[in-house]
Amino acid sequence: MVPYAALDCPFSSESMPLFKRTLSEFIFRRFMLKHHASNLLVDMNLEAKQQTLDYIKAKMIDAPFFEKHPALVDYTLGQVRKEGLYLEFGVGRGKSMRWIAPQVDGTVYGFDSFDGIQEYWNGNPVGAFAQKKLPKVPDNVEFQVGYFDATLPGFLEKHTDPVAFLHVDCDLYSSTVTIFDALGSRLQPGAIVLFDEYYNFHRWQEHEFKAFQEFVERSGLRYEYICFSVTGQQVAVRILENPDYAG
Repeated sequence: MVPYAALDCPFSSESMPLFKRTLSEFIFRRFMLKHHASNLLVDMNLEAKQQTLDYIKAKMIDAPFFEKHPALVDYTLGQVRKEGLYLEFGVGRGKSMRWIAPQVDGTVYGFDSFDGIQEYWNGNPVGAFAQKKLPKVPDNVEFQVGYFDATLPGFLEKHTDPVAFLHVDCDLYSSTVTIFDALGSRLQPGAIVLFDEYYNFHRWQEHEFKAFQEFVERSGLRYEYICFSVTGQQVAVRILENPDYAG
């Protein structure tokens, strides 16, 4: 009988080093060179992550952090100490609204056109996130359907209370500017603002973050970071002082 090792087998001890080298070269060229080394998105995300880490170290290093999005939302809601309006801007499929509304003793108002974003954002085209029908949400949710600049003026005429909780989930700089332009004088000291896309993505400094920081600079508002995500883009702040507050 011919010994097994003597057969012309690609996995024999004599050919194994060559086989290993060939397989390693294939994996390196197929995955590292094609899908990593030449993939600009990888570097864009790594750059955004490093910029985010630098900001965390500089501005919010002592704030609690969370890996799980629902846990961060729960903690943020638990920080609300003031009476007032609970508002969400950017409802989409209603996932976060289904986390928020059951914890609120009263109405939560959800603002969205449900037509998707109006501008290109973070690799997403105009119309991304559009919904064919209104999402299923708890009974204490009331939708304000339309673009923010169209629905906010009438809403604020009917509802004169200050803001207790504000969830900014609209992605875009322009939409976030609209929110703070309309609600700036309603942000009472102690109000909680939760941002859904504050940092940790390509050009994060140009959207929700930028709109909020411009509002802070313009109004003289003071705030503190109360928690942040280490796996996503979520950050929450507490308003400490707002010279524009009309209450």
